Amino acid sequence: MAKDDHTPQGFSRRRFLTTLALGGAGSAALSQHAVAAMGNLVPLVVDNPLQAHPDRDWEKVYRNLYAHDSTFTFLCAPNDTHNCLLNAFVKNGVVTRIGPTYGFGKATDLDGKAASGRWDPRCCQKGLALARRFYGDRRVKRPMVRQGFLAWAKAGFPHDSKTGGPDLKYMNRGRDSWATVSWDEALALEAAALIDIAKTYSGNAGTQRLLAQGYDPLVVEATGGTGTQVLKFRGGMPALGITRIFAQYRMANAMALLDDTIRGTGADKAVGARGWDNYSWHTDLPPGHPMVTGHQTNDFDLSCAEHADLILVWGVNWITTKMPDGHWLSEARLKGTKVVAISAEYSATCTPALALGLAQVMLTEKLYDADYVKSATDLPLLVRMDTGDLLQAAAVFADYKLADLKNGITLLKEGDTPPKGTQESGAVVTESMRRKWGDHVV
Repeated sequence: MAKDDHTPQGFSRRRFLTTLALGGAGSAALSQHAVAAMGNLVPLVVDNPLQAHPDRDWEKVYRNLYAHDSTFTFLCAPNDTHNCLLNAFVKNGVVTRIGPTYGFGKATDLDGKAASGRWDPRCCQKGLALARRFYGDRRVKRPMVRQGFLAWAKAGFPHDSKTGGPDLKYMNRGRDSWATVSWDEALALEAAALIDIAKTYSGNAGTQRLLAQGYDPLVVEATGGTGTQVLKFRGGMPALGITRIFAQYRMANAMALLDDTIRGTGADKAVGARGWDNYSWHTDLPPGHPMVTGHQTNDFDLSCAEHADLILVWGVNWITTKMPDGHWLSEARLKGTKVVAISAEYSATCTPALALGLAQVMLTEKLYDADYVKSATDLPLLVRMDTGDLLQAAAVFADYKLADLKNGITLLKEGDTPPKGTQESGAVVTESMRRKWGDHVV
C-alpha cells in the first residue's frame, strides 16, 4: 500500500493550522485531515521552565514592586501623643509606601537608659496608608477661601453699627462655595481679618459691641477693652509642643505687636491674644482630671498594661484610638490580664452613676492610697453644704493669713511687670489671684 501523505503521520503543527484555516471561519465542520490530525497532538512536557524559557525579564515585574530610589525618615505626629518615626520609600519622586523605622529599641535618654525593643514596630494602619492622603483627590493642595468671606473682605469688612457683627449674607459656612487664591492672597486676608477684629473690639466702643452681642459681662470685662483679647488661638495638646503644633500659642503671644500698633500701649503693656487650652475651653481632654489632681490626663505609660491584673478601659476604644500601642493591651490579655470596658456612648446616664458608686465603695472599704490622696488630689478638702464650694480657711479662722506657697509659684505684686517667658522659673501668679484662690480646709 502506498504511503498516504495526508495521514496523521508526519502531520506538522503548521500544516494542521493551515488545514484548519482552509475549513473557513464560518464552517461548522472541520476537514477530514484536520480532525484526523487532532489525535496526533501531544502536550509538551517541560521539566525546567527556566531552562526551556531563558528570558527572565518578566521577573522584574514583582522583583521591582518594592524597589525604591531613596528613603527619608519623618515624624508622624497627628493630634495625639503617638509621634511615630516612620520611613518613606520614594520612587520616581513619589512616596510609594511607608513603614516603621524599627529604631525605638535603640533610643536612650540622657542617663543612657535604653528603651525596650518591644515598642517596635511603631506604626499604625493610618500611617501605612498615609501616602494615599499625600496624593489623594481629597487633599487640599492650595489655599482656598469661602466666597462669602472673600466678598466680605473685598467690601472692607462691613459691620453692624451696634453689635459689630458681620452682615449675615456673607456668613454661609457649610453652604458657601470656595475660591482658590494664592498664598500671598491667603496670608493677606488672614492679616486683614485679624487687624479688623482687633480694631472692632478695642476700647470702650469694642466693649459695648461685645455686650450688645450678648456675651457675659464678666467675660467682656476680662478683655480689658483690648481687641486682641477677642482673638482666640488653639494649638495642639501640650505634649505635642515638644515636636510641633504649638505655634498657635506663640502666634497668640505675637498679637501683642498688633495691640501696640492699634492702642499705642508700648511694648511693655501690650497684650496678646487668647490661647484656648485643651481642657477648660476646648475640652478635647477631660477637664476634671487636672482639677482633681493638678496633672494632665496621661500620668502613666501604656506599656504598664502588662503589669496590671485588671485594666478598666473607660470611655475610650484603645485599639482604635491608640493603634501603635494597642499591642500592649492585647499582649496583657494573653498573659491573663482581665479587661473591663465601660462605653459611655451606650449608657451615658448610667456611666456617672456607676463612677459615683465605685467611688463610694472605694471610700467605704478604704481601697485607696491615703498618702497619695492627701498629697496629690483635692479629695481631703472640705466642701460647704450650703453652696457646694470648697471651704475657705478665711471663713473659719478669724484674721487668717494666707500661707506661703512652696510649690514653685512666684507671686507677682500688684503693678509689677511679669518676667519674660524665657526668664520664668515656674508659674507666675498675681497677689490678687492668690487672694482669690485662698486656702482650703481639710
